[in-house]
Amino acid sequence: MSSIVSIFLVLFLWWFLTGIILYIAKRLDFGDSKTRFTVVLVTLPLFFCAWYFYFNCLDGMSYSEIFCSFLASLFIWGWVELTFLTGVVAGIPLLEKQEIDRDTERERFINGFRSIALNECFLLSCLFIMTVLSIGAENNFGLTTFLILYVARVSAKLNLFFGVPYINLHFLTAPLKHIATFCRVAPIGFFFISSTITLCLTFLFLAGFTYASDPMSDIQFGYLLLSTLAGLAVLEHLFMALPIKDATLWNWMLPNIRKSKEVITTVETKSNFPKESKNELR
Repeated sequence: MSSIVSIFLVLFLWWFLTGIILYIAKRLDFGDSKTRFTVVLVTLPLFFCAWYFYFNCLDGMSYSEIFCSFLASLFIWGWVELTFLTGVVAGIPLLEKQEIDRDTERERFINGFRSIALNECFLLSCLFIMTVLSIGAENNFGLTTFLILYVARVSAKLNLFFGVPYINLHFLTAPLKHIATFCRVAPIGFFFISSTITLCLTFLFLAGFTYASDPMSDIQFGYLLLSTLAGLAVLEHLFMALPIKDATLWNWMLPNIRKSKEVITTVETKSNFPKESKNELR
C-alpha cells in the first residue's frame, strides 16, 4: 500500500469515526438516559469484537494484521468515547464548595477530574489490559495506537483546564454540559507549548522510523499509521490555539440540536485576551 493511500486512510478513519460517534451522541440528546444506555448496550458487541481482533493480531506482522490491530484499537477507543459522550460512563458526583475549603482553583480541578473520572479509569483499564496482552507479542502497533490517543486526550483536557484561546463546546452533549465550567479561555501558556512540542517530537520520532524502514514494507506501513495519528494529535492541539473552525468538518452531519430539550451553545472566543476568563454555558 502506498504512503499517500495510507495517510489518507488514517485521515478518513479519523474524520469518519469521529463523525459517527458525534452523530450518535448528539442524536441521543433528543432522548433520555434510558435511551442512551440502551444504545451503548446495543453497540457493546462491537467493543468485544474489537478486542477479539486485537488479540488475534498480536502475533502477526502482515499488512492486514497491522491494520486490523490499528483499527481494533480505534474501535475500542471509539466505543469508550461513546460511553463518555452519552454520559453512561463519565464521572462521579461533584464535591460541594464547603467540602474543599473554598479553594476555587482546587475545586475546579477536583470537580473537573471527578466529572470524567470513571471514563478515565475505563480507558486506563483498557490500556492496562492491552499492555498485558501485548507482552512478548510481535505486533504492538495496536497498543501504541491506543497509547497515542490516550496521551493526546489527557494533554488536551489539561490544556482546556489551564486555558487555551479557542474552545469548541459545540460537541458537548447534554449529559456533559457541566464540563464547560471547568474549561478556561486564556492565552497559550507553558503547558500548551510543552505538550504540543512533546507531541511534535513523538510525530517526528515515528516519522523517522517510517523513513528508516524498508520502502513498502509492513513495518513502514505500521509506523506510517502511527505517525499520521500523532500528526493528527498535533493538529487537534493547534485547533485550540488558532482561529480555525474545525467543527465545520462534522457540523453538516450532526442533527439539529435546537429541537432538543437541553440546548448547548458554543462559546464565542476572541483572539485578544486582556485577562483570563472562564467559559460558561449560555
